[in-house]
Amino acid sequence: MPRLVAIYARPDRREALELAREAYRRLREAGAEPAYDSSIAGLLGGPAVDLRFDHVEGVVVIGGDGTLLRLLQLLGARSPVLHLVRLGRRAFLFDEPPGEAMERLRDFVEDRYTVEEHKRLSVHARGVEAYALNEAAVLALGSKVAGLRVELEDGTLLYEGLEGDGLIVATPTGSTAYSYSAGGSVVHPGLDAVVVTPVNPVDRRMGSIVVPGGARVRVRVERTTRPVKLIIDGVREHLLARGAVVEAVLRGPPVRIARYRGRGLLRLPWSPSTS
Repeated sequence: MPRLVAIYARPDRREALELAREAYRRLREAGAEPAYDSSIAGLLGGPAVDLRFDHVEGVVVIGGDGTLLRLLQLLGARSPVLHLVRLGRRAFLFDEPPGEAMERLRDFVEDRYTVEEHKRLSVHARGVEAYALNEAAVLALGSKVAGLRVELEDGTLLYEGLEGDGLIVATPTGSTAYSYSAGGSVVHPGLDAVVVTPVNPVDRRMGSIVVPGGARVRVRVERTTRPVKLIIDGVREHLLARGAVVEAVLRGPPVRIARYRGRGLLRLPWSPSTS
């Protein structure tokens, strides 16, 4: 039975849609059963799947970091293998430019690749269950200041009376993104750890800390004059009132990416290959 492979691309870029159409043709030639995600199927006139609900074995992702993060929110807990086609200024995890990525599609269908796994956070709050590849951030709105208490599940206190713009809990992958720009450390992707980073704390002694990935981080909103936001990977947003508790632990389902080179790349914010 042919393998069902979905194609997900930015609907607002003509080049992305043209590549999606080419990917569809090449996947069929390779013996797969391709289908467009419902967000672009109407624009391209082909068979559709809804990645919020339908099971697929692989996804061809055309775009950059934002495209990938939006896709992951659609997939939820599911972890199909992803074939990444780099198209965009910010594409941290995307190795293959369009020409090379299209040539690799037969290898993708025929399982001639290695799988690179990236750990995700499992994030819980009242009414919220989500997974984050990069980070979960609790942020004050506008010019307001949030007062937070941050501890581990075993009672270890990390910050008491943390006042400032908020807090970031980042994965090793996400340690190179928002957390890094806020002063957090970069964590090697092979480590089972998360980075907890205050954002513009009033008390500048409150710096970033790296904790074990299996340690559940609890963030309690103790003081705020207006609701704060829980932001997942810059894509999902939820309002949190005073007294709300957010829990994050590095035990979410992994992101699985097909790689075709002999060895993995260490991706760092200052590396030329990641710009």
